[in-house]
Amino acid sequence: MSSSMLTAASALRNHQTYMNVIANNIANMNTIGFKSSNVLFQDMLSRSLSVGAAPGENRGGINPLQIGLGMQLGSISTNMGQGVMQSTGRPQDLALTGSGFFIYGGAQQPIYSRDGSLGMDAAGNLVNLGTGLRVQGWKAVDDGTIDTAKAIGDITIPIGAPMAAVPTSGVDLSGNLDASADINDSITTTVQFYDSLGGLNALEMTFTKTATNTWSVDLDPSAGSNVALSAPVPATVTFDEDGQLIAPADGQIGFTGTLTNGAANVDISLNIASLSQLESPGADELYVTNQNGRAPGQMIDFNISNTGEIVAIYSNGLLKTLGQLAVAEFVNPSGLTKSGGNGYTRSGNSGDAQVVQAGDRTTMSAGFLELSNVDLTLEFSEMIRAQRGFQANSRVITSSDEMLQELVNLVR
Repeated sequence: MSSSMLTAASALRNHQTYMNVIANNIANMNTIGFKSSNVLFQDMLSRSLSVGAAPGENRGGINPLQIGLGMQLGSISTNMGQGVMQSTGRPQDLALTGSGFFIYGGAQQPIYSRDGSLGMDAAGNLVNLGTGLRVQGWKAVDDGTIDTAKAIGDITIPIGAPMAAVPTSGVDLSGNLDASADINDSITTTVQFYDSLGGLNALEMTFTKTATNTWSVDLDPSAGSNVALSAPVPATVTFDEDGQLIAPADGQIGFTGTLTNGAANVDISLNIASLSQLESPGADELYVTNQNGRAPGQMIDFNISNTGEIVAIYSNGLLKTLGQLAVAEFVNPSGLTKSGGNGYTRSGNSGDAQVVQAGDRTTMSAGFLELSNVDLTLEFSEMIRAQRGFQANSRVITSSDEMLQELVNLVR
């Protein structure tokens, strides 16, 4: 009798654990990046009343006679299935699709999480909004390139950081001069450039047709500048019979000079190699396609791309890559240990973290968060199973107690 009560008692304990797991799943149905858990049971040792016998010459075999002694937990496994993506409208929110994890700097070891709700702290560090842990990634060098072979570390967002002015040293001018234009016809265009102090200056360039397939270039600087064409003056531009540029041979026209605002001397090369002379009456067009200078500015905001690149936005309209978030992948992500705060730590059965860029096994979506993968329909079904299992084993204890009571009553 006592054996049956102990057997049922083991079932009560484990069905209570079953219900605890279900309750935790349901409690975290709205937790960002939460992964639900599943419970599996195993039977416990069995007591053998007979080991059985093999078939003989005159009779068949006999199966073993065994009485089970209860049940035990087999495993509590984590379901790493993908959760639903929810749009948040915040460009700093990130969601992962695939098997990877964000990496956060823990006090003693890295914390891995699917929670990508990011923001800044007072020190400018990029952190998880819920835990304050600093997200890890690669920092970019000054020219914006990223070396993923280097160690990962904290990412700092320098809001308000200045961007120095860069004087213009090269301008690309493209377009077409009308081959059908008459001698002395001209076309004027404006070329803008930045000086070493970040000031924006303008030059008016006039192309005047002086002969067949030949044009002269004159320069009219804006107020406050003393900029002139380099020798020869005026510059001569010549085209072949197909309308392609043949002089200057290197396709460059230089102009130098000084400015009255105290900036460094101007030394700019105008690239006209792509300029053509084709017949298009009334359709002369000259336009600047590129210039390499910039005005000063300061960082005012940042975005995170779908590849995890952190891009700074400056007041002068320019963008600069500050770094890139790293992603950790595991051979067995279900083997990670839950550490609370939507985080996981490495365990002996998870394998070591493989630190990679998003793209192959894991992709990143900016402006989204991954919701919990809890399936309420399944959880309610499991809850009924847990409740019925607990209820039925409670009846076993009650019935065993009544049988013991009847046994005691035999002596009356």
